[in-house]
Amino acid sequence: MVQYLRSVDIPGERIILITPPPLCEAAWEKECVLKGCKLNRLNSVAGEYANACVTVAKDCGTDVLDLWTLMQKDKQDFSSYLSDGLHLSPMGNEFLFLNLWPLLDKKVSSLPWLLPYWKDVEEAKPELSLLGDGDH
Repeated sequence: MVQYLRSVDIPGERIILITPPPLCEAAWEKECVLKGCKLNRLNSVAGEYANACVTVAKDCGTDVLDLWTLMQKDKQDFSSYLSDGLHLSPMGNEFLFLNLWPLLDKKVSSLPWLLPYWKDVEEAKPELSLLGDGDH
């Protein structure tokens, strides 16, 4: 994926890789049983994918958000971050946002504003603000 992004002229410093979150095997196993199958994923394997993602990020010079490690930091209960043991819950999405935002902010805070702030756009004649033909 990183090689493709670079092939279309996206520099590594603009890329953020995100590892998979941990897997709550007990909750995911319940989902699997409801679908008539047995447990088909393990948290240890998700960890292997997470480690591979971290290694790729390091090798490619990109940032990485290691959800798998962060959500399990200090052996905390991460089950509330997952809706079914595998997919992020609203709380998991909030966790992702809170940890991703500093990385995004670091990348975009120095970018110039190309358009005016939305509150500065003249409602009656937005072209005055957007085309630079007015005082706004």
